[in-house]
Amino acid sequence: MQSHFDNELFDFLTQLQANNNREWFAEHKERYERHVKQPLLDFIEDFEPHLHSISKHFVAEARAHGGSMFRIYRDVRFSKDKSR
Repeated sequence: MQSHFDNELFDFLTQLQANNNREWFAEHKERYERHVKQPLLDFIEDFEPHLHSISKHFVAEARAHGGSMFRIYRDVRFSKDKSR
């Protein structure tokens, strides 16, 4: 199995941790799409047959919305605790 992730992913996540705000993310969204989102979707798609071989009940869906990948940000609209 090929490697889907490189140092750019970890660099992005480290920088995101230090700059966890909407403005910074908007400026770096293209990096997120290229180095985080797409490699993760590719990994989910490639891993699905292996996961399914363990159990037919395990599902891997390579979709950006409603699939196996969680959103990058926390949407407080649906949270009881809106303080974060």
